Amino acid sequence: MQSTTRINLENVTGLVVDDNAQALDLLASVLSSFGMKDIARAASAMEAMEIVKSRRIDLIMTDGQMPVMDGYDFVHWVRHQKDEERRLVPAIVVTAHSRKSQVMRARDCGANFIITKPITPKVILERILWVSQGRRMFIETDTFIGPDRRFKQAGMPAEFPDGRRRDDEPAEVGAVAGDNMTQDELNNMIAPQKAAL
Repeated sequence: MQSTTRINLENVTGLVVDDNAQALDLLASVLSSFGMKDIARAASAMEAMEIVKSRRIDLIMTDGQMPVMDGYDFVHWVRHQKDEERRLVPAIVVTAHSRKSQVMRARDCGANFIITKPITPKVILERILWVSQGRRMFIETDTFIGPDRRFKQAGMPAEFPDGRRRDDEPAEVGAVAGDNMTQDELNNMIAPQKAAL
């Protein structure tokens, strides 16, 4: 992030979810320091679900580990909402654990990003900026709804040398049915409608 980067979150409605009151206050405080005026708070995923059902939310920041329903399951629930505006809301998981399994779980539940605790305002702002720039297309399939999980810049991880995960569909492709569309035509056809940040 450059020192000349400017961001105005005044018109963004945020939702912070954490079962720890101090962590909830800290997340809300950081978002408020970026100019966000409308910040809903939930002490549980169940409470957050009611908030998402009842009002427009532009950004979700949720703790990963909570009792009853954790933040990963909450994001998964958000991604499966019928209303597109709710389904596409950017979601960032905040966790004290950055084990590979937790990162994969955040990716697989449809989160846009994962941030590890202890949090810093700089990291949160960088992630919000990254998410708001919409660098990843939104994917909706029978088994996954969320930002594109495919690897672009870094190449394939060592455990997937052929670029396929065990739950991927076969790579077989049928015969061509017509002329190929240009990338711009494809992008326009499948462009997601994103919540404004």
